[in-house]
Amino acid sequence: MATHSENTVTINHSVEKLHQAYASKDYWTFIAENLSPEPGELNELADGQATLFEVLPLEFLPEAVHSMIKDALRLKRVVTFGNLETGTFPLSYTADVKGTPASFEGTVKVTGNGETTTLDYDNETTVNIPFMGPAIEGKVGEYLDELFENEAKLTDQWISENL
Repeated sequence: MATHSENTVTINHSVEKLHQAYASKDYWTFIAENLSPEPGELNELADGQATLFEVLPLEFLPEAVHSMIKDALRLKRVVTFGNLETGTFPLSYTADVKGTPASFEGTVKVTGNGETTTLDYDNETTVNIPFMGPAIEGKVGEYLDELFENEAKLTDQWISENL
């Protein structure tokens, strides 16, 4: 059974600049290398889709899973973005945690308002571990809030420095 969560972040740049960043290999490389204490990598950027290999350090995970997991987790996240329309563009993501029965995915409502852009995340987290899954799913939802906040800060920084 999946657990639902919602997150909202604000990017201090226009939706046009955000879309321009998403189309940039340099942007996604910067995000992958800086989002977590252990650098990840951009695997591919093609046709409105960025595939990232990221690392979730053990300290980011709930205490309940430390006995089951001894090392950082490897995460494959695919971000899909569509064409820029008037003040918005379609945005979604999927993520799988390598070697675990955990995944999360979501859609994002992108709303541009002048020089700011709001991203409203609608997330579903699934952890297929009997009895423990729902508790872990809630912790992953909390992690997603931190992840998207950090990504928004890095996005602000990258756009300010590059566009």
